[in-house]
Amino acid sequence: MLRKSVSVFLVAVMTAGLLAGCGSPGNNMAGQDTEKIGADEPSADADQALAEDAPGSSDLSGQEPYTVRIVADGFGSDEACAEISAAVSEITRAKFNTDVELVRYDFATYVDKVQTELASGEKIDLLGGVSDISIPSAASQGQVLALNELLESDGKDILADISAEDLGSTSVGGQVYAIRNNKELGLGLGFACNAEMLESLGIDYSNIKSEADMEPILQAVKEKYPDVYPWGSDSGAMGDFLLAVDWLGRDFGVLMDSFDDSDTTVVNFFTSDEYYELCKRRYEWSQKGLIMPDASINTEQVASLMGAGKVFCATTETKPGIESQWERNTGIDITIIDVVPDYTMTSNLNNYWFIPYTSEQPARAMQVLNEMYSNPDVANLLIYGIEGKYYEFVDEESGVIDYPEGVTSDSLGYTVTAWHFPNELIAHKWVTDGADIWEDTIRFNKDCHPSQAKGFVWDSTDVTNEVGACMTVKNKYLKGLNTGDVDPDSIWEQMKEEYEEAGIQKIIDEKQKQLDAWLAENK
Repeated sequence: MLRKSVSVFLVAVMTAGLLAGCGSPGNNMAGQDTEKIGADEPSADADQALAEDAPGSSDLSGQEPYTVRIVADGFGSDEACAEISAAVSEITRAKFNTDVELVRYDFATYVDKVQTELASGEKIDLLGGVSDISIPSAASQGQVLALNELLESDGKDILADISAEDLGSTSVGGQVYAIRNNKELGLGLGFACNAEMLESLGIDYSNIKSEADMEPILQAVKEKYPDVYPWGSDSGAMGDFLLAVDWLGRDFGVLMDSFDDSDTTVVNFFTSDEYYELCKRRYEWSQKGLIMPDASINTEQVASLMGAGKVFCATTETKPGIESQWERNTGIDITIIDVVPDYTMTSNLNNYWFIPYTSEQPARAMQVLNEMYSNPDVANLLIYGIEGKYYEFVDEESGVIDYPEGVTSDSLGYTVTAWHFPNELIAHKWVTDGADIWEDTIRFNKDCHPSQAKGFVWDSTDVTNEVGACMTVKNKYLKGLNTGDVDPDSIWEQMKEEYEEAGIQKIIDEKQKQLDAWLAENK
């Protein structure tokens, strides 16, 4: 494989900004047979790897010994990763004569450490938990491998479970470059509130349908609990906008209302009337004391602030299990106020697994990835660790688990983040989520309203410089506006001019052209 520079790959990571669900326009695979997805000729390297690794029968235990190195985000101590690797290897060695080596890097250092490893050509067979990679950029620079032939030969369980539309959303030129995680595939939006405080207010919150509708509740909190901030920021961020926006790839250019099938006009959200009204309202609320002061420079996580009784609420994405997730993180009872109904867009396929160019035997990597996706024993080990030490059953028949007595998330030495691994829906259920969490998630995925642009994938390759320049403008203003620290009237026209100078219109025009072509082909 070519040992290309990782610099463009990392530029894509930094400029993707939020959640990148990217691919190439017109390359959606809907309508194609997922049992025969390999349209392009495989590379010579892929041919050689397949020839070496395919023993000619379904029994793969006679392959040459190999170790698949898995790199994932989230903290894992050396001891925990070694112990879990050994347990998984017992399974994969019997099936594939393959050991696994699991490496986890904490969220704060993950991108930098992956950057260093890829730049140096260090072997990574499976790279997971990455949500900010532009797939077209990574693919065009040779940082990740095309997976079509590998899926056909060694990933049949993955192919059987992931729709052609979802495969198309991680494809470029008909070639699949990433496997999306099997988790919730949509979102709603709302507020996570301190349940005890909310109940004490005696206010009916059933009719709250917008962010603006929250003002009476925030005002009541301020009056009843003067030492509590009604609304807090999460380490300086308040980026859930409580609008059903389709982000079309999460850089610039959006559909303002994914529920409105009649309007396919791409606009810059960050200079839109809707964003101005949101920023103006938050500024006014900040002046009234409804938002914590200096929210844009707050360095504390909002869950910690809520758990300490310093903050009443925060915005949140909503999904099955979100209430218990907040309760685990805050240590208090939480009530979720739903504002935006559940919907789904391409950007919701926002956590992927890749086979990087540094894998020495990609077919062996795909065999293990397929096992991670389809084998509950492997999934449980990677997600939760060793039974009896890392977790114990509360209800074994229902697959409900909890920490063993005396063990906490802080003492575990291993971050439990089910949705960072390929398929949480075949794993155990955490006690606070309940026995029905995965059935609820499957139902949620089916019931989410699809955006009219669901399946469209945005290729920003031709406007990379403009995206980078506009990201600089966005980062200059975003936190201050989102948190109400800055009056939009004081900077709005200047900000619009800076976006224009950075090339925002070129981005909008290119995205509109690609979306129009996709709609003509798919609608």
